[in-house]
Parts: sequence; C-alpha cells; structure tokens
Amino acid sequence: MSAAPASPSKSAALIDERGAIALVVANTIGTGVFTTSGFALGDLGAPSYVMLAWAAGGLYALSGVVVYADLATKIPVSGGEYAFLRQTLHPALGVVAGWISLVAGFTAPIAASALGAELYLTKAGGPVWSAPFVASTIVLALSLLHAFAPKQGVAFQNVAVLIKVLAIVAFVGFGAPHAAETVSRGDAGVAPFSTLAFFGSLVWISYAYSGWNAAVYVTGEVVGGGATVRRALYAGTLLVMVLYLGVSAVILYGAPIEALKGVAESGAVAARSFGGPVAERALSALIALALVTSASSMIVSGPRVYARMAQDGALPAILGRLHGERPRIAVLTQGVLALLVVWSASLRDILEFVGVTLSLSAAAVVIGWIRLELRASYRPRLAQAGAALLFLLATAGVAVAAILMRPMSALASAALIGAAAIAYFGRARGRRRSVNSS
Repeated sequence: MSAAPASPSKSAALIDERGAIALVVANTIGTGVFTTSGFALGDLGAPSYVMLAWAAGGLYALSGVVVYADLATKIPVSGGEYAFLRQTLHPALGVVAGWISLVAGFTAPIAASALGAELYLTKAGGPVWSAPFVASTIVLALSLLHAFAPKQGVAFQNVAVLIKVLAIVAFVGFGAPHAAETVSRGDAGVAPFSTLAFFGSLVWISYAYSGWNAAVYVTGEVVGGGATVRRALYAGTLLVMVLYLGVSAVILYGAPIEALKGVAESGAVAARSFGGPVAERALSALIALALVTSASSMIVSGPRVYARMAQDGALPAILGRLHGERPRIAVLTQGVLALLVVWSASLRDILEFVGVTLSLSAAAVVIGWIRLELRASYRPRLAQAGAALLFLLATAGVAVAAILMRPMSALASAALIGAAAIAYFGRARGRRRSVNSS
C-alpha cells in the first residue's frame, strides 16, 4: 500500500465534522425509509418481521462502518470504494467499484430521491404531471447550485439536514401514540416467516441504509481527514439507525396492513391514517424536503469519485478538471446522468438494482480490508474481523435472495460489473500498445 497523503489543509477543506455527519445523515435518509416498508411488508406479511429486517439492516450497516472507518484513517483520500480497492486488492477492482459508484452509488439514487420527492410533493398538493418534470427540476437546480456555488451548497445542505431530522422526529412523535395503540390491541398481524423473503427484503433495506459510507467519498475535503471521517461514519450511522426504527414503527403500526403492502408512498399512507388529509399533506411536504437533501448530498459526494478516477486515467480527463479546488464539470456530468435515469426508469426498478449492486461493492472493500489486516499481522483484531465476517455473510444472503427473487436486478448488476471490467482492461491494453509503438 502506498503512503497515505496528509490530511487536507484548512484552505482546501470544504467540510467540517458536523458537515461530514450531516453528509452521512442526508445521504442515508432518503427514498428508502419512506418507501421501503411498504415493499418489504408485501414480501414478509407482518410488521414485526419488517421491523426485525430494519434492525438487521442497521447492524449490517454498522458492521460496514467498522471496516470503512478503519480504512478512512489508513487511506485518507477522496474516492470511497475506488480509492480503497485500488490499494487493497487491485486497480481493476477499484475501477469497477468506481463505475458502480457512478451508476448505482450516485446516479440512480439521485434519480430515485428526486422521483420520490416528486411523488411526495404530489401528495402534499403539488402539481401532477404525466412526466417527471418536478424530479428533473430538482436534479437540475441542485446540480447548478453545487457546481457554481459549492460553499452555499454545503450551507444549504447542513440547514436542510437539521430540518430533515426535526421533521422525522415530529413524524415519529405524532404517530407514536397511534402505533402504540395498534400494538396494544394486537392488530399488528401475523404471517409465516420466510428466510428467503427476509433476505429479499434486505435488498430494499440495504438500499435505505446505503448512504452510511458517504463521508469516505470526500475525505480529501474534510477538515481533519480520515480521523474526522471515522467519527462521522459512526455518529451518522447510529443516528440514522435510531431514526429509521422510529419512522418504520410509526409507518408499519400506524396504518392498516393492507393499505401499506406494496405501496411506495407508505409514509403518506401512514400520515393520512392517523392524522387525516392535513397531516398527510404536511408530512408529505417534509418528506419531500428530506428526499431533496438526500439528492443534494449525493451530488456533493459522487463527482469527487469521478474526478479522482479521471485524474488517475480511469475516466476521461475532462471530469478531473478542477475549478478552484472543486470538480465542476464532474458535478454537471452527474446531473446530466441523473436526468437520464429520471426519464428512463421506475422508482421500484432503481431501488432493487441499487440495493444488490452497492452491497457487492462494499463486500469487495471488506475483503480488501481483510487482506490488509492479514498482511499487517497474523492476528487480526477480533472485533473488527467479526464485523467484517458479519457483513460478508449478510451480503451473501442478500445476493442469493436477489438472484432468486429479483433476477433482473441481479443481471443488471452483473452487466454493470462486466462492462466496467471490459472498459478497464480495454483501456489498459490500449495504453500498453501506445507504449510499445512509441
């Protein structure tokens, strides 16, 4: 492994510790928590099983945090999985992970958050269009903000995240008495437990938690570098886990089961059930804001990966061009790609594809960390090694469930990985030919 670069100077750093925590929270709390419970309930049949899946998803994310936090202190550069894998396993795997970040890590989730925001704005009384004009406006506005006014974009991000957290707390506080009443009456419903369906629901839920690693993509722009990122990963993920369990309980026990099964806007359904149309509109507006901040945070994080890849020669050089110290062209490119997805895919398709693909990418990082540990010592640290093993076992379960229950998503993931590998080796072969001919 090459020597780790120093932490960024204060002049180069854009994000402080609170900003890094906010980035994790904003990136994680997005479309998933307000849409996944309805889909998972359709698979599992009982709210208690869905709550168990949310708790398991939180432990799954925390086990990943253990590994990523350690790597952030050892490889304190921007780039996330791309930077980690090219140093711990092989440059080819780093490029594949970079492509996964480009498509499944940021482009598709930005589109999903924008589409989710449009859905909830409609519930809040906003305009109803047959085409995703509102989602497109959200993506375009955020891309322009972060490309041409990055400091103001981060300030907007931090304030919006605070509003998001307060809104979620209000949602939980307002709905908790109604959910508790449902549980006390014993109206929560029962159903046979299916292990396959449980891991299948983790495909949805792993997507909902997928932003837990957000800060590692911008390590090079965080004050304090890897040490700050480490603290931000733990603090942000633990906060998200608590909020998710609260939100999910209110949704699952605050509305009739049959009204929630398979429904995307499950948060709005629950709000209407316990608060009527006024509560539905108010909470739908707050949920829409939460989804906008999620898209915003990913537009901050994603382009740093592409710029890093371009600077290393893995993507066109223009994406690595900086304006000041910010990758403006990469930000604008990210916006264009997200707009293409907004106009070409459904919300459900995006959630399925992203959940399984990002799990595989993170699992590769965990394997790289294990290799790094074994090279450094014959006695790996037991707590970290246990977390790594838990993450790999859970990822294997999610992958098997995806192949059996959602084969098209698994095929799309395999196609993306294959295309990235072909691009890497084709580019490497072209460079060798150029060197040999000169």
